[in-house]
Amino acid sequence: MVHPGPPGDRGPNALDWAILEDHKEWGVCILEAVEDYDAGNVWAYRTFPMRKARKSSIYRGEITEGAVQCLWELMEKLTSEGKGTPQEKGYFKPKVEENLRRIDWYKDRTCAILKKVYASDSQPGALVFIEGEEYYLFNVFPEECLKGKPGQIIAKRNEAICIGTLDGAVWITHLRRKDKHAIKLPAVRVLPQKLSENLKEEELKPWESVDFQTYKEISYYEERDVGFLEFNFYNGAMSSEQCQRLLEAVRYAKKRPIKALILLGGEDFFSNGMNLNTIEASESPAEESWRNINAIDDVCEEILTSLDLLTVAGMRGNAGAGGVFLALTCDFVFAREGIVLNPHYKNIGNLYGSEYWTYTLPKRVGWEKGKEIMENRMPISAKKAYELGLIDGVFGKTSYEFVEKLKARIFDFINSADYEEFIKRKREERLKDWSIKPLKAYREEELEKMYMNFYGFDTSYHIARYYFVRRFLPFRTPPYLAVHRRLSFKSPP
Repeated sequence: MVHPGPPGDRGPNALDWAILEDHKEWGVCILEAVEDYDAGNVWAYRTFPMRKARKSSIYRGEITEGAVQCLWELMEKLTSEGKGTPQEKGYFKPKVEENLRRIDWYKDRTCAILKKVYASDSQPGALVFIEGEEYYLFNVFPEECLKGKPGQIIAKRNEAICIGTLDGAVWITHLRRKDKHAIKLPAVRVLPQKLSENLKEEELKPWESVDFQTYKEISYYEERDVGFLEFNFYNGAMSSEQCQRLLEAVRYAKKRPIKALILLGGEDFFSNGMNLNTIEASESPAEESWRNINAIDDVCEEILTSLDLLTVAGMRGNAGAGGVFLALTCDFVFAREGIVLNPHYKNIGNLYGSEYWTYTLPKRVGWEKGKEIMENRMPISAKKAYELGLIDGVFGKTSYEFVEKLKARIFDFINSADYEEFIKRKREERLKDWSIKPLKAYREEELEKMYMNFYGFDTSYHIARYYFVRRFLPFRTPPYLAVHRRLSFKSPP
């Protein structure tokens, strides 16, 4: 069994405790399963310095990387008849109960609030009272400039709220009501009745630089004729409004005197496409789905029609559904080692998908292989995506290493003799393609299928979205995973 923690730290919430207690080092190990919880022999382990980050981020990063390395070591030991090592010491950590995750505005300083939320994200969330009601809190950022009374909502920005603390303030991007099956939503959408009409909207454009800690959803900066666009959307989900803000940032970048634009997404996720939570919570999920897919398509079109500069997707984190095909609108797509891609839409009610995939995917891998990828319904590694021709390169074990290597590669290319020839060839090829079949035709054909997904008689998408967002377990394993059921099924004579 893979255990998130170094040998000796036992219990159901070992990583949560490590964050709450501010451990400087942590790890992952493979333990032999025995009757006593987490007490078996150690077959492999890896340690790493602890980042000040959300639990879910550490799981997707250091723990995933360490677990893979441990599994390889385990396989070697099994083939060579190796043995596990008994644990010399250890102690059992009790479950982190709800009261230990609870935030008290009048007792907890900013650093304590951050640790409680980091240890509770993405589940179960940190409990908190806001304006007399209790909520689960997710995704928090420290604020250095704004001040307010502890527990007082003092500002809002991009649907996040800023609340005063004992020694400063914090930004909260997402909340969830305590009701059963309530869903996570942008904080402003959860608290519409509790926000004063006079509440200040803190404007911060992506290209505005700041030299203090604050919440910034989209960031744009330039370095040596290259523009870098980071969009750190919670769990990679992109609402209609977030797509509109991202579109504004892309258009701004295209007006700048740059040779290349690199889309970096966030560290944990590049993008996962439409925001199913905000869609589910809307008055008309069908209408909001339509608005959301068109907003993403607008971003994709803006990138595809960037004919005078190089566009690059730098996938530091995982990507799924429309997020993968947003990346494919770029000229080059590079990914960090260890990330996972889900280049399909069908798991959410057989969605057809848009984001111009019918144009970009066949150009990379051809129609036959493209169809296989879309029908597969299974995640693939960055390495496998490269082997399939879906992306152009894989490198870097950490986010920092990946970005540094990506920068070096792009700086070299835009200053080489090949750059101008590439831009010329790209422009000619795109214009030729679109003279045969206009770019808008691809979008219209895709959206015609999506319209039926949203408004047609088949309600699979709406049912799948409802169950996914509200975390209802499926009544049985889906057929695409239950291979044994498919193989054992025999058609009637």
